[in-house]
Amino acid sequence: MTATFSCSCGATEWHVTAPRRGTRLVCYCADCQSFARHLGADILTEAGGTDLLQAAPSQVTFVRGAENLALLKLSPKGLCRWHTSCCNTPVANTLKSAKLPFASLMCAAHQGEDKALGPVRAHVNTVWAKGAGKPAKDKGLGRMVIAFAQRLLAERVSGRWQQTPFFAPPDWAPVAEPHVISKTERLRARP
Repeated sequence: MTATFSCSCGATEWHVTAPRRGTRLVCYCADCQSFARHLGADILTEAGGTDLLQAAPSQVTFVRGAENLALLKLSPKGLCRWHTSCCNTPVANTLKSAKLPFASLMCAAHQGEDKALGPVRAHVNTVWAKGAGKPAKDKGLGRMVIAFAQRLLAERVSGRWQQTPFFAPPDWAPVAEPHVISKTERLRARP
């Protein structure tokens, strides 16, 4: 099975193969909220969560508009936060090296039935959650970390880590020039 994702203007489309092999979670951290707010993207839940699907980058393929992929960082050492340059649709978070194969895809861009991505298995960083629907505490964190480690190890051992749309050989640099937002911009977008 393949899940289709698209930016809000339709210029960029990407597919995720076998999405149910991933781990679906909702993250309430200040950085995920700041990323969405900085882009002006309406993807946060009522409690400030970001619905994510953790998958291997080798599962992600851009079928249209790959040239629209843009990279934002909230700090020089922060996560790589990918979005489209055409309409600022959040796409995914990755670690800063292709050798650490990890992609956390934004479920808000999914174009199919919600159940195709599987059930939400974890709620993390709930200390930042607020308002109606706020979870009382983190849940599923251990299972999420184990799945992350297993996925990362399998990608490294198999060599599939090199099949990534986010980094390019020979030096495995990001496919887009990182834009690090200023401290003022980051504080303005904070929850």
